[in-house]
Amino acid sequence: MSPSQNYRLRPGTWSDLPVASDLYMASFDKEPLLDYMFPGRRANSEPFRIWIMRRFRMRYWTQGYFLTVVDESLDPSPVDNGEEVQGQESDDVAKSIEKKSNSSYAQRRTVGFTWWHRPAETLSFYDRWLSPSSWFRPIVVTILRLHDYFFPIPSIDNHRLGIYDRTFALIEPQVLSSARRRAAWYLATVAVDPGVQGYGIGGLLVRDGLARADAAGAATWLVGLRGLENYYNRFGFLEVARANIGELKDWDGGSIMFRND
Repeated sequence: MSPSQNYRLRPGTWSDLPVASDLYMASFDKEPLLDYMFPGRRANSEPFRIWIMRRFRMRYWTQGYFLTVVDESLDPSPVDNGEEVQGQESDDVAKSIEKKSNSSYAQRRTVGFTWWHRPAETLSFYDRWLSPSSWFRPIVVTILRLHDYFFPIPSIDNHRLGIYDRTFALIEPQVLSSARRRAAWYLATVAVDPGVQGYGIGGLLVRDGLARADAAGAATWLVGLRGLENYYNRFGFLEVARANIGELKDWDGGSIMFRND
């Protein structure tokens, strides 16, 4: 694929979740932590796929999470180039994204996404209590939880699945040690189709979220996988701690990084 291909950012919707799940599986295919959590995923990937889909559905209806996707335009008509957006400053990124949102895309395919999470205390009163989604959210979440309870995923080990959450619960008080850090936006997931990695799509997605966080005056943070520390350094993230302790002591990822904290 040529770097001259065109890309457009847009808010993710419920209908994007199956594609996002497939992109996650492809992007994290070589992640050792997932091999531990799903030791049989090489032989049978279906339990892993179902788990991701259910997790993303719950995120979609969990207050504070928002999904952003990037589409590759298959329409040959010229539009602004995504690689140009990547090199621009935050204000220019927002303007470019808005311009792209008004472009006509006859054909497209989703090639990447991010999940960000904003702590509840940073949301407006309207978003928390008065918006339509705030009224429907508890009902949908209850339905999803009941579905998971009555239809458990076969061939998974719930103890293995909880290894990350158990470990992070031990270090969270030290990591989120100030009011500003507790109010920071969390970059939960970045995933890009392996076939188009290396063309700035991940950077486009990350910079979009950072531009929004900067506009809100918020710090940002993430837990990076192995070998990605230098990549996130480029965006201003600095390592402050490691998550590979306790049960995760053998994990070679786990770089906890903050920006503007």
